[in-house]
Amino acid sequence: MSAVKEAWLDCVHCGLCLSSCPTYRVLGDEVDSPRGRIYLMRALDEGRAEITDTFVEHMFRCLDCRACETACPSGVRFGHMMEATRARIVAERGADRLERFILEHVFPYPGRFHLASHLFELYRRSGVSGFLRSSGILERWAPEHAAAERMAPEVPLTRGVGPGSVYPAPGRRRGRVAFFAGCVMNSFLGSINRASVGLLQAAGYDVIVPEGQICCGALANHSGLRDTATRMAQRNLGAFPIDEVDGIIVNASGCGAMLAEYPALIGGSEAFASKVVDLASFLDSTAIGERLTSPVRLRVGYDDPCHLVHAQGVRQPPRRLLAQVPGIELVEIEGADECCGSAGIYNLTQRDLSMEILDRKMERVRAADLDILVTGNPGCLFQLQYGVRRWGLDLEVAHLAGLLRRSLSRELGQRVI
Repeated sequence: MSAVKEAWLDCVHCGLCLSSCPTYRVLGDEVDSPRGRIYLMRALDEGRAEITDTFVEHMFRCLDCRACETACPSGVRFGHMMEATRARIVAERGADRLERFILEHVFPYPGRFHLASHLFELYRRSGVSGFLRSSGILERWAPEHAAAERMAPEVPLTRGVGPGSVYPAPGRRRGRVAFFAGCVMNSFLGSINRASVGLLQAAGYDVIVPEGQICCGALANHSGLRDTATRMAQRNLGAFPIDEVDGIIVNASGCGAMLAEYPALIGGSEAFASKVVDLASFLDSTAIGERLTSPVRLRVGYDDPCHLVHAQGVRQPPRRLLAQVPGIELVEIEGADECCGSAGIYNLTQRDLSMEILDRKMERVRAADLDILVTGNPGCLFQLQYGVRRWGLDLEVAHLAGLLRRSLSRELGQRVI
């Protein structure tokens, strides 16, 4: 019995997942709902369907956001089903050449990824990006590329954490943790990694950044490149000294979900997976609130990353942490646990659908009248920043770690990274 068949047998076709599915809410089409996709996957598994262009379209229209898993009363592991089916599609049909090249030859190599990020920064700072946008040349000759270019993150590169580094806790030491630096986080959002490590230090933990760790493999796995994701997982499994740390801390929800699900790719990795903890969950278990003393007098809303709230079941810890910051007025956003439409590279491969989902999100963000919108995943951060530009809002989008770091006292802030 295949892994997909074992999963679809759990589905009772009740339809409670329909209203939670972003694509079903937009398209209203049964085959673009979790239940409909399970029907298609079951038909394929039983030999009643083939991998046609239409079948592929319905499988890759899914954002793999896992909201259906939260809604499901039967505990169907839809994400595992979808990833296994996409792997089967790629094995039979192959993957996009450029996508495969980037995921196989750039993401697994930190040096190459850093170089690519710096080339992107040079492109952005050189004025070429501004010229292409203002002149309309790219829009006329390659509208799809122009749309992707407009969505490019507009964040300055900042120094991340060094592989092989150890960052000791100031004062009383409560334990030792390993930090997963990631690829996008340590290249494009290095300051967030440093803020995350600083918060862990402030909570009383020595932080090690194991050398040899690489990209988690989530994008490859979601794209059907399961062999590539497995090789990346094997590298990371060998890099982390799990017996020497209290936890493996991750500040990107997509990475955390992937690391925690390595046993689905590699047998015997359960001990590693059991040590994986999201930054918010870990900090929530510490006395970090006692260290958050500098006021942040702003209206703040929190938007749940899908792979944190649905794949990992973490909902309240980020909110509890924000509520401990003096001066914050925490505002609950309607539909905060609904997908923003980023989903890795979904906003590039399924742009129209992604924008409809994003606009639904931004309408509710605008109604909340916030000063800062907080999230916990790089893809969500970039997508929401684009949404702010698209809607013309006067609003900062920040990572949870960055906002919490602002609340550390100046004296303590000088003693951590």
